[in-house]
Amino acid sequence: MKMYFLLQRNLNSKSFFIGFILMFQGILIQAQDARISGVVNDENGTPLPGVSILIKGTSNGTTTDLDGNYLISVPPASTLIFSYIGYVSQEIVVENQSQINVDLVPDAEQLDEIVVVGYGTQKKTDLTGSVASADLQAFKEAPNGNILQSLQGSVPGVAIGQVNQAGQEPNINIRGNSTINGNQSSLIVLDGIIYRGRIGDINPADIKSVDILKDPSSKAIYGAQASNGVILITTNGGKVARKPTINYSGSYAFQSPTNDATLLNRDQVLQKVKNIEYENAFLAPDYTQPNPDWDYSQSELLPALLDGIDKGTDYDWWGALTGPGHFTDHVVSISGGTDATQYYISGGYTDQKGIMMNDNYQRTSLRINVQTDVTDWLTIGANTFGAFTDFSGQNPNLSTLGRTSPLVTPYDENGDFIVNHLGDNIVNPFLDAQADDRELVNNIMGNFFGILKIPGVEGFSYRVNFSNNIRWGSHAYSNVYDAGLTGAASKTHETTKDVLLDNIFNYTRDFNDHSLTATFVYGFNKINYDRTQATGENIPNLSLSYNSLEQAIIQRIGSGAWEEALLYQMGRISYDYKNRYLLTATLRRDGFSGFSKNNKFGLFPSVGLGWVLSEEGFFNSEKIDFLKVRASYGENGNQTSRYSSLASVSAGGSSRYVFGDGSPTAPGQSVASLANNDLTWETTVGFNFGLDFDLFNDRISGNIEYYNSTTNDLLWNQVLPQITGFSEIRTNLGEVKNRGWEFSLLTKPVQTSDFTWGLNFMFWSNKNEIVSLLGEDKDGDGMEDDLVASGLFIGESIGTIYSYEVDGVWTIGDDIPEGYFPGSYRLVDQNGDGEIDATNDRKILGRTEPAYRFGIQNTLQYKGFTLKFFINSVQGGKNSYLAANHTNGIAGTTGTAQNTNWFTFYDYWSPSNPGAKYSNPWVPAQIRPARYFQRSFVRLQDISLAYQLDNEIAQKVGFQNAKVFVSGKNLFTSTKWDGWDPETGQGIGNSGAFPVLKSISMGIDLSF
Repeated sequence: MKMYFLLQRNLNSKSFFIGFILMFQGILIQAQDARISGVVNDENGTPLPGVSILIKGTSNGTTTDLDGNYLISVPPASTLIFSYIGYVSQEIVVENQSQINVDLVPDAEQLDEIVVVGYGTQKKTDLTGSVASADLQAFKEAPNGNILQSLQGSVPGVAIGQVNQAGQEPNINIRGNSTINGNQSSLIVLDGIIYRGRIGDINPADIKSVDILKDPSSKAIYGAQASNGVILITTNGGKVARKPTINYSGSYAFQSPTNDATLLNRDQVLQKVKNIEYENAFLAPDYTQPNPDWDYSQSELLPALLDGIDKGTDYDWWGALTGPGHFTDHVVSISGGTDATQYYISGGYTDQKGIMMNDNYQRTSLRINVQTDVTDWLTIGANTFGAFTDFSGQNPNLSTLGRTSPLVTPYDENGDFIVNHLGDNIVNPFLDAQADDRELVNNIMGNFFGILKIPGVEGFSYRVNFSNNIRWGSHAYSNVYDAGLTGAASKTHETTKDVLLDNIFNYTRDFNDHSLTATFVYGFNKINYDRTQATGENIPNLSLSYNSLEQAIIQRIGSGAWEEALLYQMGRISYDYKNRYLLTATLRRDGFSGFSKNNKFGLFPSVGLGWVLSEEGFFNSEKIDFLKVRASYGENGNQTSRYSSLASVSAGGSSRYVFGDGSPTAPGQSVASLANNDLTWETTVGFNFGLDFDLFNDRISGNIEYYNSTTNDLLWNQVLPQITGFSEIRTNLGEVKNRGWEFSLLTKPVQTSDFTWGLNFMFWSNKNEIVSLLGEDKDGDGMEDDLVASGLFIGESIGTIYSYEVDGVWTIGDDIPEGYFPGSYRLVDQNGDGEIDATNDRKILGRTEPAYRFGIQNTLQYKGFTLKFFINSVQGGKNSYLAANHTNGIAGTTGTAQNTNWFTFYDYWSPSNPGAKYSNPWVPAQIRPARYFQRSFVRLQDISLAYQLDNEIAQKVGFQNAKVFVSGKNLFTSTKWDGWDPETGQGIGNSGAFPVLKSISMGIDLSF
């Protein structure tokens, strides 16, 4: 009644009447909604938590709880969609039901691992070539600012170098060296698009998977750019979900050198001076007893150092120019979507400070990936990202730092810097660090795509990719201490524009026992680069830093630009009969502007065969779940540099001319290099044989690979007689072989309801061999000559070391030959003629390349706890993985040695240390060669302990998932190498090198 009178009183109000009708309609609709409950199980009847349940055509829905139960209110005539990763989605019409129980069926195709193979994907069981997938989850908690650091030692055949500076890009080497002077960079493909920017610009948190194409057959799909392997990176995308998922991950790491070496302190330096002056500072005959009549004034120390001795100076230069490092990383992402549209958006911030002063790196990144089905036959989308990095800050001159002395300080009595603190030509290393240095590098990439399916034509699709990548940077610098203390400044701007268009046609058809996939690609890639630079010296006033270059008395400008273009076509057919017999055939045609007019294009074919023995009727083994043998053949090219086949012209320099009597000289141009109209592609032809296996109900799996390839028509700079006016010409010569083994074993030794243990082992070895070089036989012995001056020898590896064999150090009391002294290296007389000379007494000592590598990954899980640790090792075997290790920059005079400093890892000869590993570098000798040592090491590269909060507890506090972790990187290295790090080859002579850092980090990972 009350509502009736209210209605009567307000009946003339139009707004109230409309509102009432809408309210009443809503009540009726709500009354008609049905409440549906039930439980969702897997194929064994076990409840499935987290199953997504959506009302079809809407974004409304729910998920099952830990016991698989759900409750949802739905409008009449609704359809529910039940979906779960690894299972076939089901659609059920509600009708008059109030309880709907569902048993999901595993999706065999989805459960089978899918790998990216270039311009598409394949089931791992269908591969005929060598494609490896990186285990990114194993290194998820590691403080890695670059995704390549997660591959270091963990993928057989893929060697990733160490990094020792903030934001540094590691080197990549896939299956060793197959070229001498050709391009040795691996090809990076990001979301199906060739990517030439910094890999460090790609936030590791945005990366879904990394797949590596290693053998010639799988690489052939990228033809001329793939000879050094292909790394395929796929970023995260959205997914159908009831509501968006917000994820935050953050970590902070403390960093310090893996080697605790420092510069010699005061007492150590004074002892070094005595050792250098041992003939005067100590008494004969053994020179171990101090000479009471000797003091430091009789040495060759500079006056500033003698003054420091009197003052008791002991300045810690290393401690003053270094400090604690850190690495912090924060990423926020949001993902979700409907049946039609999925999205992934992320933002990240990384800040790294190395231990060296001004070794700084900051990265801000943004990614937006979106895909939408416009119709049933048209899908469009974009994978875009931007990275904005800051490398600002000038490091101190580390080479100078390694030569300075604790007997002096960098400041005078007034607190001002002393320019030449030693009193000679060595400049105070603090001065470089005083620069106003701004270095910004930016990268924006957009990959826009469309996928068209023709209605009525089953299995056919057309995809177009358009990528526009713009990379630009600016480096501005000024320092009042440069240019002989007159001040200098500069500005540099450079831009690279990279445009790529791919047209990809794909056809897939299954009929009876046959499965066929055909792919055709047509595309082009064009790259433009532009640089402008301005510098100034002798600047009266640097108060405006690098923003007033016009003040400079000496001004210089420079600029440069280049462009290159590629055109390519590719066809591939993959055939499968009864999941048992596999065939993949590819033909790629590449054209590159850098090659000669007679050889612009090259053809690169490949074929791969596979036989799944475990699918054969005669094969009956309860212990072997899967067994496949495969073989492949392929050809890959290697591109030359962009203008190497053309005659180039240089300007300025000696090219100056006078036009008319009394006229001033004018800058001109001259031909700088010869053209080669027949310069062609360096081509690698190779075979790969593989065996894949899965045993004991997936408790043991792995593969074995053997490969053998030959590279012909090596890109080579042929030396020319000077009478021609040119020193060299780019041409094709020689042949190199490359072969190796790879072995990967993945095991699950323990697997219970509460505890699991995963143990993976990776092993690989590689050896290359020079088969032919110039083809010359100048000595008439019927054999091709070696290029000794270049260190290249027929039948040996590219990294062959040819030098003198060292057998210890001559010491006091030895029968020392003429031309050598105590403290000199004792060289082996190879031909026994009593003399040491370069012609007869040098030999092949070994090679720089490793003999083999291995990695061991352990993952132990107990309830919510997960402990992971990874051991990485590179070994030299008998005579491999060698590098020179000796002092550097010492002129052989005692004065130079006394006035410079060394690091504490240098075990040099003195009368009191006759069994030293290294020579006395200031002692003159007839021949003073480098000494080579192995760099073999075993490293605890990564270790982490994580705790995953129970899902029920996490959801009660508002999280979908919650994880906390601690991790360590490079915590322990076992090696006999002296120096900063064996993997970087930084030995005792690398005074200007940065140390490799170890890290201890803490972090959290939350999902809402």
